[in-house]
Amino acid sequence: MKRHIFLFFYFFSFASVFAQQYVVGGGSGTPLLARSANKIEVWLLYGMNGAQISYTTPSSTERHQWYRYATKANEAVPVESTQTGTTSIVTDVQEGYGYFVGATNDPSTGYVWIIDYSKYLPVFHSLHVNEGDDKCSKLRLNTNADVPELKYYTSTGVLSTLTRKFTLSYATLEWLSESLVFAPKDESMVVENLSVIEVKAPLKDTDFVLTGDEYAEHFSVGKTISTPVYQAVALEAHGIDTRNKEKAPNEFEEQGAGSAPIHITFNGYANDPVSGMYIWKIFKLDKNGNWISVVRYPDKNMSYNFVEDGDFRVDLEVIDRKSVCVDSSQTFSVKIGDTEIKVPKAFSPGSSSGANDEFRVSYTSVVNFKCTIFNRWGTKLYEWNDPAKGWDGRVNGRFVPTGVYFYIIQYKGTDGKNKTKKGSVNVLRAKY
Repeated sequence: MKRHIFLFFYFFSFASVFAQQYVVGGGSGTPLLARSANKIEVWLLYGMNGAQISYTTPSSTERHQWYRYATKANEAVPVESTQTGTTSIVTDVQEGYGYFVGATNDPSTGYVWIIDYSKYLPVFHSLHVNEGDDKCSKLRLNTNADVPELKYYTSTGVLSTLTRKFTLSYATLEWLSESLVFAPKDESMVVENLSVIEVKAPLKDTDFVLTGDEYAEHFSVGKTISTPVYQAVALEAHGIDTRNKEKAPNEFEEQGAGSAPIHITFNGYANDPVSGMYIWKIFKLDKNGNWISVVRYPDKNMSYNFVEDGDFRVDLEVIDRKSVCVDSSQTFSVKIGDTEIKVPKAFSPGSSSGANDEFRVSYTSVVNFKCTIFNRWGTKLYEWNDPAKGWDGRVNGRFVPTGVYFYIIQYKGTDGKNKTKKGSVNVLRAKY
């Protein structure tokens, strides 16, 4: 275990020393360490004026021998340097070469490759949007640019290339579900391959701005090019349904189904002004499993009263202002149960508050309703038109005597048919 710790400490110390042993200076601005891996550092300078590389050892004052190689370190040639103490400096630095101190067969030897970035500046000629068949979801940008490769050789002669990263920026919108609005959003993405730039289609008119690369930004010589303002066609639709109904205490529902009538307001939202038309569509499932059109309503918002039993589907379709893109992803399901009425056989008005002291039907999906109460001689005593309400057993403010009373319920169900239900109810323990 102690040996492992020692080896780890040795390796970490070596890595730190290697990271600090070469220092590159010169050119305009601050030289940039673009890559450090596999014992080689790739440095970018902006111009070679005053270019130099220094090498420092931690303690030994032995003479440093510098070498320069074009493709392989074992084919390197010696170069002159000046040394003071543990630090030596090479001033005759040429771009496109690798430099090192030490033996190529020594695993502790590190290497430095020098690139004059001023010779490899990217040049933008044009940038424009290419709409394909899938322009409603994504776009492609065509770039005409000259981007010279930044090449270097590792110590073993492997030709490598630095990755150049550009930044593409544009504006779009994002949906905020809590506030039900589309808010501005700035998009930015890193682009490494200018020949293939693909972006998610924006939800608003915007221009696309390409800048870079990151090395040019470092030296404050970054280039920028933009497209003309692109007129967006992509859509993103959202819908909200609001059910304006509270279930009565004596109203029940079938499992998974609502009790009619149900009034629902549907509100549509999309990225305006790109959106051009909103269309709400209601379909009903027939007995053969086919969706049959019921309503087509061309507006952002729609209110509908569901009074028929069955399965309904409500779709929102939004079409852009150029009639190019359509978003029909918003769908709502509504299920209305069959009509059913259950009538109690007895109640006890005035006997115990809140416990069977009112004659009320239990119901679901009743569209129209009227209930009339008669005594045994056929005299009408009471009538009401809301199935959620009932009769408290009083006539003219006084409780009726105990006994049998008769009712006639006339109602309309979700099948559209008018129906009548007759029967009797016992009044028990009434107070006068």
